[in-house]
Amino acid sequence: MAPVALEGSGEAEFPVLGIDSGAIERNAARIVDRVDPDVVGVTKGVCGDPRVARAMLAGGAAGIADSRVANVVGLREALQCDLLLLRAPMGTECSAVVENATWSMESEAATLRAVSAISTDREVVHRVLVAIDVGDRREGVLPEEFDELLEAAIDLPGVEVSGLATHVGSFGGVVPTRENVGRLVELVERAEERLGRRLAVVSGGSTNALGLAFEGDLPGQVTQLRVGEGILLGTDPVTGEAIPGLETDAIELVAEVIECKRKPSLPEGERSRDAFGQEPAFADRGVRRRAILALGRLDCAIGELTPLREGVEVIGASSDHTVVDVADAGSVEVGDTLAFRPGYAALARAAAAPSVAVAVG
Repeated sequence: MAPVALEGSGEAEFPVLGIDSGAIERNAARIVDRVDPDVVGVTKGVCGDPRVARAMLAGGAAGIADSRVANVVGLREALQCDLLLLRAPMGTECSAVVENATWSMESEAATLRAVSAISTDREVVHRVLVAIDVGDRREGVLPEEFDELLEAAIDLPGVEVSGLATHVGSFGGVVPTRENVGRLVELVERAEERLGRRLAVVSGGSTNALGLAFEGDLPGQVTQLRVGEGILLGTDPVTGEAIPGLETDAIELVAEVIECKRKPSLPEGERSRDAFGQEPAFADRGVRRRAILALGRLDCAIGELTPLREGVEVIGASSDHTVVDVADAGSVEVGDTLAFRPGYAALARAAAAPSVAVAVG
């Protein structure tokens, strides 16, 4: 349990994400020890927090990756390590990418040309990983279109193709397999033949590829995995389950109670959609004691919060309020706090919310 964000009362700023850097470091070290490829710690789930990045590096991560250019800039100001930009930059961001990122993942010739122009002007070489879509249908060039993009990249001054990268799961829900990661490996061999040299980086996936690595089914040509959720939460996004041997209590989200009253469990009156266009359903449980937290859907993915106090149940939320049933939770009063274990979406949104404090200890 994260010692910086325990339940209780006090003068601390709430809501707050409490992050145990020691648990982050231990999770990183355990993953590094179990896989052959380099592990790059992904910090987008904590909005690029350098304190968390340092814990990942202390655990043996070979570098840090993030999807937002602003986060990469902040990490570069705080750290001296390899930095990978996961999401291709917008045109206005290319200058910052060349200045701050060790590598960027790219899939468009137009972006490569923009990066080339800036790199050439600054008399530097920017290293890129060509992103390959092996089935998830998010970012990446299709395998049959890879040769054309590779040729375009080879001809650009100031750009070096350092490797290839792929990702599945986050958009299409595609599960990493030896077969779809193998499509990346086939392109690696073609690229190396065309370039006349070995690629330094073959980035074969994220936390959802750890299962393949643990079972020895990850192709041997893969040199890098990008791991965020596994280090931060100790969970596998493929199964939703805890990864054996990892700590799952490194992070808590704590919110303050601003109202606590007995109320009927069913809304009264003609009903339509809620503030987010949904039609909520409620069970008639009679009159119950309910608490309202100073936390809402603008701050967090409320549906991914697991209460840490027995008897607390999340009923629902609006933009700025979360309603929890506390009838079976013992004494809960205004000014008290309740702690929750966040899922990955809840963590990422809370870390990026300006109204949520982050405490790392």
